[in-house]
Amino acid sequence: MPRFGQTSRIRLYTCHPELQRLFETIVFKHDCSVIYGVRTKEEQRRLFDVGASKTLKSKHLKQHDGWSHGIDVAPYPIDWNNEKRFYWFGGIVQATAESLGIKIRWGGDWDSDDNLDDQKFMDLVHFELVE
Repeated sequence: MPRFGQTSRIRLYTCHPELQRLFETIVFKHDCSVIYGVRTKEEQRRLFDVGASKTLKSKHLKQHDGWSHGIDVAPYPIDWNNEKRFYWFGGIVQATAESLGIKIRWGGDWDSDDNLDDQKFMDLVHFELVE
């Protein structure tokens, strides 16, 4: 049975409890790694400056409740060249979130219209709470 390693667990526990619940459910059947939970303003600025993020008001920053409302998670083992696995994993996360009653947005379908061809910025590892 898959489980999070220490680094992924530390990152996960910087995220909102609903994101924790979602990914604790997912990792039970689908091995994955948490790439980012909460970010500092400096980390966000650096990612923005290199084009890895399109905003300085990221859900990865601590929100009003003290938690990150954004998380970057990749299927494990991570193969950045196998884009299909990220789409597959994104579908698993979306279906699991729906079954748990957790509203999320995925960086592979920002407008949540199920059309994956209309995105200008693909962030296939990004998931965030919809408030």
